[in-house]
Amino acid sequence: MHASAGSERWREGQLYEEPMPDHGAALRLVVAVFDTTFHQTMPPEAYTYALPTALCREHAIRRYGFHGISYSYLTREAARMLGRPHQELNLILCHLGAGSSMCAVAGGRCVDTTMGFTPLKGLMMGSRCGDIDPAIVTYLLGTGMSVAQVDDVLNKQSGFKGMTGSIDVRSVEDCALRGEEDCQLALAVFLRRIRKYLGAYLVTLGGRVDAIVFSAGIGENGSLVRELACEGLEWAGVAVDPTSNEATVRGRGGAIQAPGSRVKVLVIPTDEQLEIAEQTMRVVRQQQGAAQGEGGRAA
Repeated sequence: MHASAGSERWREGQLYEEPMPDHGAALRLVVAVFDTTFHQTMPPEAYTYALPTALCREHAIRRYGFHGISYSYLTREAARMLGRPHQELNLILCHLGAGSSMCAVAGGRCVDTTMGFTPLKGLMMGSRCGDIDPAIVTYLLGTGMSVAQVDDVLNKQSGFKGMTGSIDVRSVEDCALRGEEDCQLALAVFLRRIRKYLGAYLVTLGGRVDAIVFSAGIGENGSLVRELACEGLEWAGVAVDPTSNEATVRGRGGAIQAPGSRVKVLVIPTDEQLEIAEQTMRVVRQQQGAAQGEGGRAA
């Protein structure tokens, strides 16, 4: 669930009660699992925008981040694959799909992410522009475009769709390999953004990264994107094994780093539905435990 502004007030698996239809006073438990929760551990310097403080407070403007359900799952799954507690791990997580983002994890907790107040910020995506100069918005409004038209351009007509006419990265890759310049440029822009944030997060994590994780549609199946994203990062202890990389597609997860690579490079198929179910069950068990405790005290 994408939370609205003010979602920092919600914790993992927020629970509330509502009347059951046609059952009078009977209640049912409803657990809300938010896509922003994982990012609530970011420090203020990571989530604060350099806008007037009063304005940000009035309108709850801050970096919220998204894909948090996926990142929560990937953090725990990476820990399982590495055989270490997730609280010990520094990770760079790459959720690359029609909507793409990245996340820096220190000690199992999010410290930065590429999406912001909305999912528009950060990486270039299927139809979203990602990072742009904010003044482009006011410039376009000055040309006579409406707010709705500008919003549509940024969210639905940009990214791979705007640059190539297609949101299918496999098709874009094929056209790029055939020499089509628009597709080559789009792929280069996409990769440059990924590599830019890889470098930034290496610095954010103090150069100590246990693993880089690729997930979602492109991350799980795009061996070319993974190869080019990690190309030339040997100085940071990152090297991809070409054979393992090519073989790890179509829902197959695993390690694809080359022998001797200090940083593990993992492909992990994400499972947001399972993560939602597990977070829900944790809240339900906590509620049941609290109810049993109340019953014991009443007795």
